[in-house]
Amino acid sequence: MKLDQIQIEEDAYESVKAVLAAGRKCQELHERAGLPLPQRIRWLLGVSPPNGTGIVEPRTTAHIPAPDRLNRPENAAADWISIQVSDAIVTTVVLAILRAANGEPVRSRDVTDRVMALLPNSTSGSVANAGTRLTAEETIMRSEDGWKLAKPERAAIMQDGVLWGPVGIFAQQDVAAYRRDAVLHVLKHFPKGLQIVQLVEQLNNCAWLHTSANKDILKLDMQVLATDGKVRRIGNSKKWGLPTEKGE
Repeated sequence: MKLDQIQIEEDAYESVKAVLAAGRKCQELHERAGLPLPQRIRWLLGVSPPNGTGIVEPRTTAHIPAPDRLNRPENAAADWISIQVSDAIVTTVVLAILRAANGEPVRSRDVTDRVMALLPNSTSGSVANAGTRLTAEETIMRSEDGWKLAKPERAAIMQDGVLWGPVGIFAQQDVAAYRRDAVLHVLKHFPKGLQIVQLVEQLNNCAWLHTSANKDILKLDMQVLATDGKVRRIGNSKKWGLPTEKGE
């Protein structure tokens, strides 16, 4: 009987999580469509009070809209993510180039030249290694005519220097780049900075973020962003913020 009760409680918790996830997805879709969020969904997510008094309980998180991405592909689903081509790994870019060929083979030399043009730090060897691995996985086919995509659903869509697709088709390094972009976007809304724990809370409250964020992951992300000069420590505090403008 006790085990049954535990299972019931677990199911109850899971049902709450499912309802909140559905509410956040609804919020994201309404934001992208430029539509006002239905009042009941606002109540569910704590965006406005349920009693109409205008008194809102204190919140530790802020509502942060999704980053603007221009020229979103027409067939992009609501849960697709996007990263700059320059932030992607070689394999991801190879697949995107082949997808753009619309089923036609692309000469290996042309694939290499295109990848190296998009990723200046890449090498012909890294492209060749990606081709070997993708062939072994039967994601692409290679012949005398060139390289051809065998599984289009495994490749991102490349448009105006941005790669689009479901989070599952991207490599771990690509998803890390997507998450770091989200970190920078969140920090824009907090000029006084955030501690890592606060940043994790903010990210996990964003319905538009389609990956996980935790303290350990964010510590690594902040190190990478700091090395690139994209974030800074604020004084002697544990807070992180965006670099100050020159002259400030």
